Amino acid sequence: MGMGISSASSAVNGASMWQQQKSSFSQLSSALTSGNLSAAKQAFASLSAKNPAASDPNSPMGKLGAALQSGNMSAAQQVFSTMQTSAASQASAAQGPGHHHHHGGMPTVASSTATLPLATSGSVGTQINTTA
Repeated sequence: MGMGISSASSAVNGASMWQQQKSSFSQLSSALTSGNLSAAKQAFASLSAKNPAASDPNSPMGKLGAALQSGNMSAAQQVFSTMQTSAASQASAAQGPGHHHHHGGMPTVASSTATLPLATSGSVGTQINTTA
């Protein structure tokens, strides 16, 4: 039974980490929007601590970090804007154009009350022609 508790605990930790990332992302967004370089650097440091992509100079996170390090606020804002657009388009692509259910199976046939003719006499037999 201990397994269930640790699974629930790790789910809570994952949700908590997600909330922290979301908060850092929001702080970074407002810092970049307002042009506050030091707040943007702080928020980025918090975000990148848990994101290995931040150390890749070719990744969007890496480019954002490089722009912030060099103090190039307009480049940082541009990279961040591209990241947001990309994330939004990925989210809508993941949802697809709409949610449709396709159900297979047999077509519906209207029920009929017609009865088939059944033999009710009890003496059903074959007539054999013995005169041939």
